[in-house]
Amino acid sequence: MEKSNLTTQTTSEMTINLNQLFGDAILNMYIVSNTQFLDTDQVDKIPACPGRFLEAVREALSAADIDPVFTLSFNNLKDYCECEASSLFNTLRKVDIIIGPNRESFETDIAHQHVASVEGCERCTVPTVKAITEDLISKILGASSLRVDNPDVHLHTYFSRDEINPRLLSKRILIEDAKSIIKKHTSSHFIYPESSGSLVVTEGNRDLTIMEKKLAKGGLSDHIITMQRKALATEKRLLEAPPEKLMELIDQLESVVQSECDEALLEAKYSDGPMGEMMLLYVRRRLRQIVENNPRYVLNEPYDTLIGFAGLLTSDCKVWWSEKFDID
Repeated sequence: MEKSNLTTQTTSEMTINLNQLFGDAILNMYIVSNTQFLDTDQVDKIPACPGRFLEAVREALSAADIDPVFTLSFNNLKDYCECEASSLFNTLRKVDIIIGPNRESFETDIAHQHVASVEGCERCTVPTVKAITEDLISKILGASSLRVDNPDVHLHTYFSRDEINPRLLSKRILIEDAKSIIKKHTSSHFIYPESSGSLVVTEGNRDLTIMEKKLAKGGLSDHIITMQRKALATEKRLLEAPPEKLMELIDQLESVVQSECDEALLEAKYSDGPMGEMMLLYVRRRLRQIVENNPRYVLNEPYDTLIGFAGLLTSDCKVWWSEKFDID
């Protein structure tokens, strides 16, 4: 409870400080709630109505002119924020209230009702819109927390208190920040043509013997079980995909994973370590970087799916972890 109160109080103080520093440069401030706020004509509860309180503040010329009905509410808030009456008054005159999405559908509403209509997101797939939304929410959560990543916060002295506080700067999110997140998920990427992939997925009939032999030959016996599990899970994931999506997944994922495995094999051949182990390290690193930096390139599939695909291609004799040899 103490931590919650500290967070609220710190946020309130920073909001007032922000208004003092930037004054007319800030036009509006918003309180966003996921539930309706109190609004009643019941006399004894009117002082607790946020909307009516803000209306009274806007109608007054100064803190001293606020409707007496709300004087106690104003003074309690002033004491809580530990600020001057004029500072609180000037800040409250800019405050408005917004009713946001419900808690149960918060991310879904933001993703499909708001983010999907933003320029650059109109044609995004559902997974891409979801990924953009998650990154935007994460960005806002970071700015809303007490965490400050700016090292200048430890250099902000008593006599520099009139300068912009690094804590306030850490709360600023620029439009460019949001555009950068959108660009990260929507930047153009290389698309392989239809029928690029040749993998045939079948339920329950995958022979993993070839994969086991090839991994063992590459010195990767300790990784056989994990690779087999991921390969089977990936095949199941592909079979669960809509028919119209299945071939797109196979064409793009097979081509991407095959390409990365080929390059990793070439790199491993000329490395100092054991060829199979080095290739596995390179493959993992390459595929993880794609998932983190360019998820659309692999149709927003997770890292484990790509590793599983490498296992399927190993079983299908398209990927080798050593020099080629006679399987039989």
